[in-house]
Amino acid sequence: MRQLMMIHRMETIDDYPVPEGWTVRNWREGEVEIWTRICENGLCGPDDGTFSSWKGSILGREALVPERDIFFVCRENDIPEATLTAYVHPDGVGDIHMVAAAPSIRGNNVGRVMLSVGMKKLDKEMTHRPRITELTTDDWRIPAIVGYLKAGFQPVEYDEGMVERWTKICSDLNMHGIEMLTEQGEPTGIIL
Repeated sequence: MRQLMMIHRMETIDDYPVPEGWTVRNWREGEVEIWTRICENGLCGPDDGTFSSWKGSILGREALVPERDIFFVCRENDIPEATLTAYVHPDGVGDIHMVAAAPSIRGNNVGRVMLSVGMKKLDKEMTHRPRITELTTDDWRIPAIVGYLKAGFQPVEYDEGMVERWTKICSDLNMHGIEMLTEQGEPTGIIL
């Protein structure tokens, strides 16, 4: 089964400042193990959090430069506890990718901070019109989906069964009035 897709049309980007005592910085050479440790929290299982995961998820992406495109949220002592990747595809479409946080920092609006940082970065880099940013996620990542919806991402109808899957998610969350988009960011006319 294909992942869910969401698109943000880059019309309004939420501004969530970094809370006092926290910092956001870019990935640095030699931090692959730190990145894989964070990604074990909901993205990759312990057996997948290896160099092969890094290679396929990061090095295998055209136009992605880790030192520029991967962000860490650090709480103290500059130790990363959450990550988000934001880069622009060669065709000009933005991508929010590999978003994960350690369980110990969840519930502190870290996801909103990360999305704000990533979206602002993409906003500065994107020249393609219309400007859209995409992401993919899984049906079971409900807290992430809620965060993406609140940040202005919309569901995309790009494969069979997407309307039914999104209808169930929105119904379970009691979130209504959400419009689906095509892969190009155009409204489909389907309101969930």
